[in-house]
Amino acid sequence: MLALRDARAGDARLLARVLEMAGRGHLERGPWDLLFPAAGERRRALERLAGHQPSWCHHSVFHVATWRGEPAAALCAFAPGGLELGKPLAEVFAHLGWPAQRMAAAGPLLAPYLRCFPDMPGDAWIVENVGALPAFRRRGLVAALLERALEQGRRRGHRRAQISCLLGNEPAMSAYQRAGFRIVEAREDAEFAALLGAPGFARLALSL
Repeated sequence: MLALRDARAGDARLLARVLEMAGRGHLERGPWDLLFPAAGERRRALERLAGHQPSWCHHSVFHVATWRGEPAAALCAFAPGGLELGKPLAEVFAHLGWPAQRMAAAGPLLAPYLRCFPDMPGDAWIVENVGALPAFRRRGLVAALLERALEQGRRRGHRRAQISCLLGNEPAMSAYQRAGFRIVEAREDAEFAALLGAPGFARLALSL
């Protein structure tokens, strides 16, 4: 019933939902909600991000879990070198027809989030954007995806893996710790907490 595979361009709709869920974690809103308050624009933006220019939100770095043939969960795993998000996001803004003033406001809008988000060391195997659709949770999909992603990192010669988690997201934290990750750093920010409702982020690491 459960099958794992590399993501492909046709998975953009699933990946957009996973990006949205992963950004929110256990909160009502996340960074994508700040950038794209309207649900329709947010969906178009995230599908564009997943389907066009390479970044760590692009389908080429995602793994997908299917349940009885239906795409149900995903995560991305990558070496951070060369996978920037700035230019792909600017392309999305341009595609959506954003005026220059709105583009310029994006950076300050996300500043509290970026202050809290963990660094991505160049030698680490990074796992991010983890999510399962609500109808397919509690079936071991995320655990299977994590195992696949970590094995990929080992094959590519990485000695450690890293993942981030919003502080207070206990279900995600427990899943990552069951996979062997341990907290190595926590970043908190008062403005982040006021804006989104969580103290900040934890960075978790695992030896491969």
